[in-house]
Amino acid sequence: MANLNQSIIVILAGIAVAIADGMIKKTSIGVSFADALKNPLMIGVVFLYLVQIAFFTYVFVNGWQLGVVGVLQMVAYSAFVILTGIFVFKESFTVTQYLGFVLAVSGVVLINL
Repeated sequence: MANLNQSIIVILAGIAVAIADGMIKKTSIGVSFADALKNPLMIGVVFLYLVQIAFFTYVFVNGWQLGVVGVLQMVAYSAFVILTGIFVFKESFTVTQYLGFVLAVSGVVLINL
């Protein structure tokens, strides 16, 4: 199992992608595809994806397993995206969707045992 620093880096990678995806949604509301791609925020999106690649490269160079990294990153990503949806975009989620998230997190715990 990786050390705390590597775990934090993987979680930050998930958050970086979640922020990038939120920025994509923000640039895409009410505009055409071409206009969304031309929005200056897209530079930040590309930068955040590059940050995620750098973070993943670091943990893989230090010997972490792909399955563990991917699953941990997806949980961090999912949690941050759900919070962004609720607080930034005023989206609502059903009890079933929350239960799905809890089951996914439970799966991460089981995979890491």
